[in-house]
Amino acid sequence: MVVTTRLRLEDFLAMPRIEEERLELIDGEVYEKPMPRWGHARQAGQLVAELNRFGFAGVEARAIIPAAGDLEASAPLPDVAFYRHNPPADDEWMSRPPHVAIEILSLGQSRTEMRTKVEVYLRFGVESVWVVDPERHLVDVYEAGARRTLSGDDILQSPAAPGFALRVADLLSRA
Repeated sequence: MVVTTRLRLEDFLAMPRIEEERLELIDGEVYEKPMPRWGHARQAGQLVAELNRFGFAGVEARAIIPAAGDLEASAPLPDVAFYRHNPPADDEWMSRPPHVAIEILSLGQSRTEMRTKVEVYLRFGVESVWVVDPERHLVDVYEAGARRTLSGDDILQSPAAPGFALRVADLLSRA
């Protein structure tokens, strides 16, 4: 669902039920984040479990991202966020960039929306953004001004998460 009226961050955060309705503000537009299905939730859980061995990972913590360049302020809910050290306090939103932000595509989720989210994260200062596409069995990794696409036996790893390494097929398999 997209609201046609653009909102300022302050107005979005003042909206009732933004958490219960899983609403995100992306470049001034409001989106309803799809409710995860089993595979999506399992993949997020697997990534959190693996990443927690190397730092601090959390699921769907709200990020508060100021306007940058031609992008309006945003308040996304990344599926997984990872900090190597010094994560936000338990009662805080993410007001500074995580080292890694991960989005797992849900059925029907717009690729245009995802490209905008990636740009928002990168301009916020996130070192590495991973977009997991379960339907196509791919992971796109955005970092250092480039995109790499991984699949099958490729290893998902990044300097933003030192020590972390996971075979894409292991993340996307049902086993």
